[in-house]
Amino acid sequence: MNVILLTALLLQVVAIVLLRHRLGHYWLRHPVTLISLLSAIYQGISQILLTFQSIGAQDPYRNGVEQSFINSATLLISAGMLIFTIAYLMTRPERTDVAGKSADIREVVKALDWRWLTGACVPLAVLTYEGRGYNGSVTMAGSASPVGSDLASTFFIVLIVIAAYSFLLKCGIRWFIPVLILQSLVLAAAGEQTPVIEDAIALILMLSLTVSPPSAKQLSGVIALMLTTILAITGLRAQHDRALFNQDSGLSTRISALASGLTDFTSTFDASSTGSAMVAQGASRVDGVDFAAAILQSLSSGQPRLSATYVAESLLIAVPSPVWSSKLDHGDALNPSQLEINDFGLPDINFLPTLPGLYVGFLSAPWLLAFLAFIGLLCGWGERWLLRRCTPARIVLLGGAVIAAMSYERGLPSMLLALRSAAVIALVVKLIELLRARNTHRHGSENVDAGEDFDRERLSSTARLSS
Repeated sequence: MNVILLTALLLQVVAIVLLRHRLGHYWLRHPVTLISLLSAIYQGISQILLTFQSIGAQDPYRNGVEQSFINSATLLISAGMLIFTIAYLMTRPERTDVAGKSADIREVVKALDWRWLTGACVPLAVLTYEGRGYNGSVTMAGSASPVGSDLASTFFIVLIVIAAYSFLLKCGIRWFIPVLILQSLVLAAAGEQTPVIEDAIALILMLSLTVSPPSAKQLSGVIALMLTTILAITGLRAQHDRALFNQDSGLSTRISALASGLTDFTSTFDASSTGSAMVAQGASRVDGVDFAAAILQSLSSGQPRLSATYVAESLLIAVPSPVWSSKLDHGDALNPSQLEINDFGLPDINFLPTLPGLYVGFLSAPWLLAFLAFIGLLCGWGERWLLRRCTPARIVLLGGAVIAAMSYERGLPSMLLALRSAAVIALVVKLIELLRARNTHRHGSENVDAGEDFDRERLSSTARLSS
């Protein structure tokens, strides 16, 4: 471990310490904190593990990338995330009151009915298990996709956690573990590990900010459940790859396959060989430096940077296709990672660009640092507005914000897509609230008018009798 890598790790430690010091005891209840913690995992812990030769040699993303560029990329990203954290703290997020009042909670319970939310999840789940929804056939930017697949990929993950949250809000936190098991099972049947973790963390944070956080015993159950789910999906992929999840296999077949994957994994587990292989696989799975390092290596050989205008254009992926009819004509311009892979001659593999590393091929170091500072300010202002009041729409947006933060590995465009999904649901919830308020006001006015007419008629009758 050299001086550059040690300096990069020190910068990450400073960022975490600043967050803990400024935000206080409830620092983990802020969605933006998750971004800094994920940065410490993808650009910190993973890099420490990969310095061991036996682990680093098994990382497929590092093939052909010199260690000096890996160190430089780690330092650049760590400096960028420290500046991101400082800019976020400049917005004074610690002044936000994150506790929901009892009257606000009653409004949330009334607006977020778990029954219609669950009903909205059912068709998306059916499409997914038929291979025509979330994690079905992969559609690249620039090509059309079926409406059902579009809806499932957009709303499935967000709706699941909102439905689970609304049920717990109505029935009580004692149902937390059964609800989390059901939620994890529904998501695991889609064949991806990340959504299971994303929705679990989102559910915990939403409960912590509005009612009460899960107990220590329940949190222990969360950890055990997450590990079980990850091992089941890992074992299943070792047997069937991803083919089972891209076809019409049905829910029962997928659950049986997950159980079989877990059984096979545990039966063939060897503490010495399998344990070390899992550590190496895990370190490679969260290596968020190699993408930026490969680009820096290509730049050093004379390859020019891509135009910075692609940065702004890549964010337009959040614009819905019905609003922007020519969106699909832009192709890789809306997919910056693929654009960089093609232009810089990187191997076309599943890199993890991460939030700070995605635009290394477009922006020089000073501009990248300035860009991350600007994003930190926006995150701070957005979080302060989000946590200022406890309303149904803001609770939905909170779930989307947590899922967006957990999309750190895929970069800013994917984070915006998660926010867009929650924003659409929040808009629907807000419209329902307004319609209910309007109907209540109208019925109240009708009752008042009817009462006044009754009083006038009674006075008139009394006058006639007395005369």
